Amino acid sequence: MFARTRRTDAHGRQWEYSTAQVAKAVTEDPSHPATLSRSYLAMLRNGSHTNPTLSVLEGLAKFFDDHREPGAPRVTVQWLVAESSAEDELLQRGLASHQVRAIAMRAGAMTPAMREQLLKMMASLDQAGAADPAV
Repeated sequence: MFARTRRTDAHGRQWEYSTAQVAKAVTEDPSHPATLSRSYLAMLRNGSHTNPTLSVLEGLAKFFDDHREPGAPRVTVQWLVAESSAEDELLQRGLASHQVRAIAMRAGAMTPAMREQLLKMMASLDQAGAADPAV
């Protein structure tokens, strides 16, 4: 999260938030009970401490969610503690598109037989696209 979350200085340069900046911001935020020292956050980052309290996770999730890029997925406690795979990340990138989400929602409402037909149609479109060099 530190590498993905940036702040912009007065000269337009982007910088990663420091451990101390995040710890201070989490501690000063009155919307949750977490207090977080720079040294404890550093230990969480380097893996020497691996079991933060729920309030610490809530504070970190709120900080990174408040500072995420527009259009980026929400940062939640569940997202922070979930183990993700390359497949999960591919799915998240795909679902970032409104069109993909609309298609997925419609497919979810279909019967299994209808979904099978849809998959056959998609396979046919894939073959047609591969055969047509103009595509």
